Amino acid sequence: MGIADRDEVKELFKYPILQAIARRRSRRFPLGASMEFGTMSHVSKEQPVGLTDLELGILCWSGAGVTGAVTMEDLAGLDRSITTWVGKATPNPCNIHTTKLFFTNDEGTFVYDPKTVTKTVEIETEADREKIMTYFREDCCKIMDGRLKMHAQLIPPSLVWNTNQPGTTVFIPVVDNVESYINTVFMVVALGGYQIYDDIKNQQAGLQRFIDSGDLKGPKVALSSFESSMQRGIFSAPAYLMMEHIHLVAEAMGLGSVMFAGYTGEVMLGITPLGKGLGFHAIKDKEGKANPVGLDGIFEAYCPPYYKDMDDAVDAFVEKTSGPVCAQGPEYKGVLPFEYEYWRTIRPATCRPPQKQIDIVKSYCGYIYDTYGRVPATSNAKSIPIWLQVHHLALDFYEKNYAHGMITVEQKNHMKLWHGHE
Repeated sequence: MGIADRDEVKELFKYPILQAIARRRSRRFPLGASMEFGTMSHVSKEQPVGLTDLELGILCWSGAGVTGAVTMEDLAGLDRSITTWVGKATPNPCNIHTTKLFFTNDEGTFVYDPKTVTKTVEIETEADREKIMTYFREDCCKIMDGRLKMHAQLIPPSLVWNTNQPGTTVFIPVVDNVESYINTVFMVVALGGYQIYDDIKNQQAGLQRFIDSGDLKGPKVALSSFESSMQRGIFSAPAYLMMEHIHLVAEAMGLGSVMFAGYTGEVMLGITPLGKGLGFHAIKDKEGKANPVGLDGIFEAYCPPYYKDMDDAVDAFVEKTSGPVCAQGPEYKGVLPFEYEYWRTIRPATCRPPQKQIDIVKSYCGYIYDTYGRVPATSNAKSIPIWLQVHHLALDFYEKNYAHGMITVEQKNHMKLWHGHE
């Protein structure tokens, strides 16, 4: 039986989004867990039950799956580069897919990263729902055996009992801050004329000759302010949205889920003495601090050591976004949000940035890397700002302690509907 014919999938696709928002809660008690403190102490009488491939496939797709072609109303017909027409379940600034979804459970640790769409609206019919499992089978790669170790001493004591325990799945969005950074510098410095001043070192940020020549006429902006605003918004937003999407779908499926954040993100990347984590490669910056720059061959940042220098990295970014096979290039063969004949009439003759803009971005990014030994100057190349655990609920705990209505019909019926258990 295909997933489109399964009753649980049909019910899930009918679940109202507003109801998911109204009913969403952090429900923290997994099957098989033991909370042996406080006046609500409880030991689950049942064994842990991990998520099935069907449950995992749907949750992964809801956070990071492909959905079809994006619109790009403000850039489609202009000579500005568009990274890709491929849309994902979670929005990304400028549609640059800088966040990859990792997850860990009893079966190992994986990265989920589908990239290809076949039509403008990918999941349009009931039959299209079969693709959700195709993505999971073909675009989910195991990166290591066993659960990712999170280290109990770094987790608040009140959370150790249920975090990353048997039967649970932890979804981990890893953010590439460098690609977003380069793209933003193109937009607000090279195109918008921002005159960024390094207030940390109290010196110019590699842009003085372009200011003197009159190429940069925009507002004067402090480097610390520029980077902090990007970190709070542009860099991390997709990770939070990705986790909220999975959170809401877990609610609709009748699963428990809870979000976490904190220093453990750096431990999970593997840049502390506590262990290898996800195995990300780190380099030392000018102050000797470890900076995670990539998972070799899987998720590499636009900076050294994957590129000779920042000039080389910027050239690679420009080639990706404005080369002949890019989204607006003459050799592009992928899905479009337009009829092909119409696209031929509005496609810009070129989407490559003028050389002066490229030179501005190279000068600025080169300054940042040469001065700080990292890009961005004030944050890591890769980061994990938040993560989400999903699990099957120990319903007896909630029935004993909570008022009627705190557990939903979907949660009460989940094991019967999704697993065939009475």
